[in-house]
Amino acid sequence: MRVLVADDDPTYRSLLQGLLAQFNFEVQLACDGQEALAALQQENAPQIAILDWKMPGLDGFDVCRQLRQGSAGSSQYILLMTSQTSRDELLRILVAGADDYLLKPFEPLDLKIRLRLAIRILSLEERLRYPSAV
Repeated sequence: MRVLVADDDPTYRSLLQGLLAQFNFEVQLACDGQEALAALQQENAPQIAILDWKMPGLDGFDVCRQLRQGSAGSSQYILLMTSQTSRDELLRILVAGADDYLLKPFEPLDLKIRLRLAIRILSLEERLRYPSAV
């Protein structure tokens, strides 16, 4: 399964790329929100997106909101990364349409558990979409 990682910080991009490779994911990288949005709107877009909230230009919050408001909606599982810890800010992430969030700095196990959840949800959505294929 392919995962898009969008973060303007090369250190976080590299860290996530390495961890995702260890977890047997194919990784696609984006340096900013515009690049992430374009990648997620392609026909064979990654099913999981890990977006940094704060990026120059289009941030992860806006990418998420635009994907969810698009004409076809979005079936990607979106995980927003943030260093914000206030309840209101974390709720804003979910209201924007993110499926979950990950607090920076994070533990690899936290990421792995959230990715397992993403796979399970995507699998259930697929079964609902195509019940006769199961």
